[in-house]
Amino acid sequence: MGKKEKKVKSPESVGFKEIFGATALSTNNGLAAIFMSTMFMVYMTDYAGLGEWGATLATALLLGARFIDAFDDPIQGAIMDSAKITKHGKYKPFFMLSILMTGIGTIALYSLPDAITKTPWLVTVWVIFFYFVYDIGTSFYNQNLLFRTMTSDPEERSKLLVGPRLWVMVLGMFGSGMTAIVVSIQAATGSYKTAYMILALVAMGISCIVSILGWLMVKEKHVVEQDEDEKVRFSDIFELLKKNKAILVNFFKDLFSGFIWTFLFAAPTYYVKYAYCTDLTTGVVDYAKLGSMSIIVSLMMLFPLLIGTIVATPILKAFKGDFIKMQRFDFAMQGLGGLFMFICQCLGVLQKNPVLFFISMFIMATFIGIDFIPGSNIGMEIMDYTIYKTGKDRSALTSALGGFLMKAQSALSSALVGGILMAIGYRVDSVTGDYIGDLANMPTLLTGMVFVIGLLPAIMALCSILVSLKYPIDQEERKKIQEYIAEHQSKKVEE
Repeated sequence: MGKKEKKVKSPESVGFKEIFGATALSTNNGLAAIFMSTMFMVYMTDYAGLGEWGATLATALLLGARFIDAFDDPIQGAIMDSAKITKHGKYKPFFMLSILMTGIGTIALYSLPDAITKTPWLVTVWVIFFYFVYDIGTSFYNQNLLFRTMTSDPEERSKLLVGPRLWVMVLGMFGSGMTAIVVSIQAATGSYKTAYMILALVAMGISCIVSILGWLMVKEKHVVEQDEDEKVRFSDIFELLKKNKAILVNFFKDLFSGFIWTFLFAAPTYYVKYAYCTDLTTGVVDYAKLGSMSIIVSLMMLFPLLIGTIVATPILKAFKGDFIKMQRFDFAMQGLGGLFMFICQCLGVLQKNPVLFFISMFIMATFIGIDFIPGSNIGMEIMDYTIYKTGKDRSALTSALGGFLMKAQSALSSALVGGILMAIGYRVDSVTGDYIGDLANMPTLLTGMVFVIGLLPAIMALCSILVSLKYPIDQEERKKIQEYIAEHQSKKVEE
């Protein structure tokens, strides 16, 4: 018998080093997001020593920054696309900048000097400046830009995506215990303000080191050679939309599919509170029951996404690497989950059986989690397709369109829920938390919430499937894209 031929490793394969590096790289950005999303408002209002001004400043900053951020993403995208290719690559240097800016901005925001806390305008300058240092830093962290250049193989790109996704979820669990850590530090220092500063300094300091180690372990390979005299212009956006049908189809697909997640988690707390935890003859809320139900709602935002991310890669293999078909399947399942919930509400059984409500949420959230892998792969493929169709690397600019859409969707879903609440004259006792509005409007409120959580996502899923049928890239076109990028990649990147 002859010797078995040794299997040759594909040059597009990613190994443990690259996967571990990509995962470690996400630490700083993921932990900073937890500090800013779950703790910043409480810190500013209760512990920064700013009094009433803390609440005003934090609210105005968070709202204003989100609005500005949605529009400055294309600017940062143009800056990244305009960058010269170095021995480290084209986009990788921006990840180092992201680590430093995000770390410095977060630590500074939780380290307000006592000397300025009594002077509102000085506090305002400090907070706005370092918030935008943090915010610009997070915008420079766009992992799909890096993963696209590390390998051209969709299955290998999927391997790079799973680790950071799971690791950020683990960091989220750590974030839920940060309050307990602050209390422990306060017991030793005697100051909550000092406790927050120490926690931010230590946690973000460690995360910066871990992310830098990850940065050293990843390498860009597929960086396309560009004409250095050619500037990135905003008119390039219109060229992208004109020449790249894939980006246009994906934009409208995401326009619908992005609402599935935001609608699903825009209103479940209201439904759970009034369908299962409130006496609808008096408006009195059972807060012990609400606490338990709220934990389940929170778990629906974590564990289904975790499960979905883990099983996504095997499912992609079942679809033979065709992530467009896989994504349509994901949308169909998300839509069926939402439709099932709405039908149960119309039949009058959802309000009587919370198990049906949570099963529907679990189905939808799981397939949203599964969709992360094909969705990210499609995003990277469209970056490749832009290069193939225009001869220009406009990957960051391409990605910026999706970022703008996501932020707009989040704001719109919250506004829709607010509109329903205003329409029924929603009123709650601020002391007891009990409902003091017209209880006759409760059926309208509950049906309205399930309309948002269930039926609208089902409609959005159907629209997403129909739009995705126009996606122009097939397996043959995919091969041409990879060949073009291989022929035109830069020799400047360090081997």
